[in-house]
Amino acid sequence: MAVSSFLRSMLGKRGKVAQAPHEATLEALELVSPLIEESSNLSRAESEERFFQFLFTGNHSEPLTAQQRQAIDSVMHALGKKEYRLNAVPRLPTVIPKLLRSLRDPDSSVKDYVEIVNKDPVMSAAVLKLANSVYFNPTGGYIGDIERAIVKLGIEGLRSVLSAAVMQPIIQRESPYFSQTGQRLWAHSLNTAIACEIIGHARRQERFKAYMLGLVHDIGKITLFSELCKQYKLSADSSPGPQAFVPALREGATQLSSQIAQDWQLPDDLCIALQEQVDIAPGKQVSELGQLLFQANIVCEAYAVTPKNKITDLQFLIGDFALPKNLFTRLEEAARAI
Repeated sequence: MAVSSFLRSMLGKRGKVAQAPHEATLEALELVSPLIEESSNLSRAESEERFFQFLFTGNHSEPLTAQQRQAIDSVMHALGKKEYRLNAVPRLPTVIPKLLRSLRDPDSSVKDYVEIVNKDPVMSAAVLKLANSVYFNPTGGYIGDIERAIVKLGIEGLRSVLSAAVMQPIIQRESPYFSQTGQRLWAHSLNTAIACEIIGHARRQERFKAYMLGLVHDIGKITLFSELCKQYKLSADSSPGPQAFVPALREGATQLSSQIAQDWQLPDDLCIALQEQVDIAPGKQVSELGQLLFQANIVCEAYAVTPKNKITDLQFLIGDFALPKNLFTRLEEAARAI
């Protein structure tokens, strides 16, 4: 089962769409849509620059070599083709389709879920780890068996584990260069998913859909990074610096995330929210999910680059974006489960 089939089954199939998501935006927004407002203390550009410095340590001012420019052009050309993009994304573990069918069956019981999860050690470990996190188990008391863990998580929590299990092998792939980048992107994607869910719930939006939006929003970054790593390895570039990755990611990753979402046939509102990020700017009218992702991404980029003993310095974002007051506390709790 492909990743696209899994996500469609969790989020619902899209209807037929005659327009591209960008063209459909005006219909969806109407007159009630929010306008993008940046924080007076941290612009999107500043946040993005700091986050790239965090992802790729080293000298960002070195010029591209001709070989690196050729590699970037080759990768961007290849990723412009849908068939190539689909092949660049790993397929699902075989246990997940079985669990999905069980989750959608109203006659399934906790024991059915337990039997399926127990057959996959990786899935079992993920369920137990999340069930024992402060985020899902604030009162403590170790949960050591799958049945109790699934009861504690509930269907929404189990869906979140499944979604993370789908995305983690895509995002957290090994790289011969900048080995920390995949882990940091994975942590940021998961934090953004959690932030989207918390903020979305406070704004009466569908929690799981908001969670999935945050989880997939940087799939373009990791896909482009992974493909560039392959190309540099093929060309025997032993030590490409930040300049061999950052300009390409800055210019193409957001659009690539939108294209992959369309390839996967994600719901229209998620595709629209992702496409809106491509040329988002202060004063621009966007969908509610588009605003949610814009704000959650900036918050989580700032959270990633800020020392944990300085997180209180980010409280200005809570007021600027009218976010839940306990957002950073919830992120701190969730971080222990990553």
